[in-house]
Amino acid sequence: MLKRVALEQLCSRCAKEFQLLGGKDSCRGCQRPTNNRYCGDCLKWQQCYPNYDFHHEAIFSYNAAMQEWFEEYKFKGNYKLRYSFAGYLQTYFKRKKNFLVIPIPISTERMKIRGFNQVEGLLEAANISYQPYLVRFVDGLSQVQKTRKDRMELKQPFMLTKAGQKAVLNKDVLLVDDIYTTGRTIFHAAQVILENNPSKLYTFSIAR
Repeated sequence: MLKRVALEQLCSRCAKEFQLLGGKDSCRGCQRPTNNRYCGDCLKWQQCYPNYDFHHEAIFSYNAAMQEWFEEYKFKGNYKLRYSFAGYLQTYFKRKKNFLVIPIPISTERMKIRGFNQVEGLLEAANISYQPYLVRFVDGLSQVQKTRKDRMELKQPFMLTKAGQKAVLNKDVLLVDDIYTTGRTIFHAAQVILENNPSKLYTFSIAR
């Protein structure tokens, strides 16, 4: 267990605490460990979005070390930690060179409190270009303060800017978040992008 996360770069000892996700024995939809092609959650999402060939990728498991890291970075505001996974992100995004990258936004109210968008911070630290075409117009409790039931019942909080509506048309789009939990946030954001006819829409998060 990590005792304290304080440095910009991960030392070899700390790096061992983070669990990389494997490609085998995992859900094709969200990378949850399973022996089936799709987990129960993704089968439900397929019923809600039957025309969306959903495919989510993540680098790490959301284990105790990752929870501690996000507590320090996202909630305590240690912005220097945005560099922690820059190398991993650069390696991943080399395979997505032709994708239009769109990060999940935070609300104006949340930005005033936190002072930064945690997803944009990670992308900028890794020198990954992105476009802020999504806007979050509804604020509320932090996701960590919501029950699973509360998360699943959330109303649509996102809209695509006019520039974004034009930009995603017939383009390969990669939607980026920090953590994948129930999938509700990702699917809400995906919905407004899908309405504007991208060629392809994949999703990605640091942790799952």
